[in-house]
Amino acid sequence: MLLAHPASHTTPVSFLHPPLFPSLPPQLRTLAFIDLETTGLDASRHEVLEVAILRVDARSLHVLAEYETRVQPSRLANAHPESLAVCGYSDEAWRDALPLQEVLATVTPLVAGTLVAGHNTSFDWGFLVEGYRRTELPLPSVDYHRLDTASLAWPLLATGEVESLSLNALAKRFGLHRPTPHRAMADARCALEVARCLAIRMSRGGHLERLLEESGGVS
Repeated sequence: MLLAHPASHTTPVSFLHPPLFPSLPPQLRTLAFIDLETTGLDASRHEVLEVAILRVDARSLHVLAEYETRVQPSRLANAHPESLAVCGYSDEAWRDALPLQEVLATVTPLVAGTLVAGHNTSFDWGFLVEGYRRTELPLPSVDYHRLDTASLAWPLLATGEVESLSLNALAKRFGLHRPTPHRAMADARCALEVARCLAIRMSRGGHLERLLEESGGVS
């Protein structure tokens, strides 16, 4: 389902006021937070089961539009049982799932012209790229950078504030509730909330400065 949102219903980032970065290139002014659930970890063998996209204004971090749907798999024989269990897959639950080609046709305008974002972004983007290849649809034009909340949170790991860079560890650190982990939209929203929390931390300073002091600075 595709929904437009004039503003996000999640935590506002009040310190970000337009015009922020007035010279920001067009392709960096909008973020596309992506999360996929899949039948396994190998994009060349496994398939997308669920897609969630949050199109987000990079200045305010407010959600502009969102899309989520289940995707009909065609090669379940290749699926890892553990992956299906984690995603909650069942034939009944996926009865009305859409073909991958139809899903990607809807995803394209949401993602085009954005900076792709998420948690462990390379995993999700890799599956999308493979999906576009299989369906012979043109890959959306996006910025060549990726915004990964796991990478952004590395200073928290280096200073011992978190024990890992998993989405669950970061959500726990920032007091974010995860009622339905491993559901695409829930995880996309959680990644966005983590990004907001990290943006606030970065604006205030603290963890990176402490890390540099303890390590003697950058050589």
